Order: sequence, then C-alpha cells, then structure tokens
Amino acid sequence: IKYGAGVTGEVGCDTKALGASRVMVVTDHNLAQSEPVSLTVEALRKEGIDAVLFDRARVEPTDGSLKEAIRFADEGKFDGFVGVGGGSSIDTAKAANLYTSYPADFLDYVNTPIGRGQPVPGRLKPMIAVPTTAGTGAEASGVIVFHLEERHAKTGISHRAVRPILG
Repeated sequence: IKYGAGVTGEVGCDTKALGASRVMVVTDHNLAQSEPVSLTVEALRKEGIDAVLFDRARVEPTDGSLKEAIRFADEGKFDGFVGVGGGSSIDTAKAANLYTSYPADFLDYVNTPIGRGQPVPGRLKPMIAVPTTAGTGAEASGVIVFHLEERHAKTGISHRAVRPILG
C-alpha cells in the first residue's frame, strides 16, 4: 500500500515497472471527469502506457455490470488494470482482470453455495487500485462483491489472486 501526497502521480511508473503497456482504467460515470481519474490517466500516458478509460462501473455492481466490463476488457486485450474510485470500481476492475486472465463460466469462481467456488488457477495481470473513498478496503482485499440479479442475492468471489498488487 502506497499513500501520501502525489502518490497517484506514480501510477504510471508503477504500472510500467509491473510490465503493463495497455491498461484498462476502471471508474464510474460520476468520477470519470474527476481529478483522481485525470491524474491517473495522465500518469499512465506520461510513461507511454496506452490507457483506455472504462467509466461504466456500477455503484453496487451486478453480474450484468461485471460482465459488461469483462467484455470490454476482453475486446481491449489489456495487459494491466487500474481501478479508480470506491470499492465498486475496484471490484469491477478485479473481475475484468480475473475473467480475462482465466476465462470461465461466470459462476465458476463465485463463492459456494451460489457459485462453484473454483480456485483461481494462477496469478492475474498486474492491477493497481487508486481508492477515492475509505471504508470497504477493496484496494487491499481479495474479494469481489456483487449482486447476482437472477437470484436476488449479494455474493462474491474470494481469492488472494484477485487482490490488487498496489493499492
């Protein structure tokens, strides 16, 4: 965990050091034009990293909103992820990273008894979290929380491999 004045400006250098060159920056529409997002994108581009903004993370993610992010990530062929915002944006980035690193049926990694609870097969692509809120700890946890709409259930995915490398 890195913290302090100006630390968001180091995201580009950190991402480059992790070996990523094409990064999906995940946030929600309320933060898309905010200073944390613009600083993040600027820091990435300053290091020559192709930063593509996905601003459709949903506050209180659903399986549908996560699947939308996963499709975007799959089509974008990203080799790194940066989540900027609260737990919802960070969890959305974690899901996009997981399912593009190890494609599977959506319920494969979801915790039992709702999902199959399969373990993540290995390391994911580099991911950095830039939290703009305090409370959920998404930047330091290996948990993805979402609402499974067809079952009307709040559930998640829990595995140490989904924890961001830096938060």
